[in-house]
Amino acid sequence: MNQPMEIQSQEDEISLKDLIKMIHSWFGILWKNIITLVLVGLLGGAVGFYFAFSHKPVYKAESKFIIKEGGSSGLAGSLGSLGSLLGTGGGSSIDRTVAVIGSEKIIGKVLLTNWSVNGRENLIINHYILLEELFEKWKKDTTLVKAKFSLQDTVPALFNYSQRKAYKAVMSALIGEKGIVGKSFDKKTGIISMEVTFKNEDFAIELNELIYSELKNFIRDQASETASMNSAVLTKKVDSIQAELNGVRRQLARKTDQSMGLLLNEDKVDLKSLAIKEQILLTMYGEAQKNLETVLFMGQSASNATNITLLDRPFSPIKPTSKSKILYSVAGFILASFFAFGFILIRRWYKNLMAS
Repeated sequence: MNQPMEIQSQEDEISLKDLIKMIHSWFGILWKNIITLVLVGLLGGAVGFYFAFSHKPVYKAESKFIIKEGGSSGLAGSLGSLGSLLGTGGGSSIDRTVAVIGSEKIIGKVLLTNWSVNGRENLIINHYILLEELFEKWKKDTTLVKAKFSLQDTVPALFNYSQRKAYKAVMSALIGEKGIVGKSFDKKTGIISMEVTFKNEDFAIELNELIYSELKNFIRDQASETASMNSAVLTKKVDSIQAELNGVRRQLARKTDQSMGLLLNEDKVDLKSLAIKEQILLTMYGEAQKNLETVLFMGQSASNATNITLLDRPFSPIKPTSKSKILYSVAGFILASFFAFGFILIRRWYKNLMAS
């Protein structure tokens, strides 16, 4: 009964011995080729050091702001209209604001904004193209290399094909998966953070401030537009109720005149019904008028204030961030040594296999 268990124990012991022997042989190979591995590792470390050294430092321009939920002006509630604009009806005003930051509505407007550097005005998109030396990278693309933007080119719908392609390429570089514009928010505090990471400090700061300014204007305009639309709807409703009320009053006066003081039971029923209808319409008219005045007040408030408050803004000097030369050198040394050792093991295994 115990024989199978003994055989299994022997097999386990043999396999463990083989494993120990294999590890021991690895150490032997490692020690035998230590000089080669060190030299390859130093070469990998040099490559890592060069990569970190040649990588240009970047500047992270960060701003923080908060969206007020509610308030006497009711502007936060008007942000609900952003849902239809973005194709989403749900979510909080913070979610929608973060989504709007990365939209073409905001970034596209910023790219076509003038910015003066050393007394020379140019569009933001042109500054980015020059700073990133994109024309050099676009040499093989006969369409992109022809893209030119003047100060008057501020309407994307009027762009030619080359301009549209370049416009989309720069847009993707700003808000794409690896774009230089990042945004996030803290669910506990509701504070929204927006970062622009770029190799040019002045450009990073200016781009961050322009995006915030455009976002603020967009929210204000959206709130004002929403209030105007609601005002038009409520004005039409008030006029409709008033017209209905005037019609009921005329009917009531006509019935009273026809009775000439002789109030029959049938006349009393009609008169009472019209009087009740008049009271109902008066109540509806008063409620609609109150709502209209509220919306008009919201529209006036929206033109003078917004519900977005800046907490922190980026300003110079910003401490640049760069690749750690030590970290990249060590990582290059370890990776190069590891792959070299793996190559030696595979070559040894192949030789033994061919020999057998």
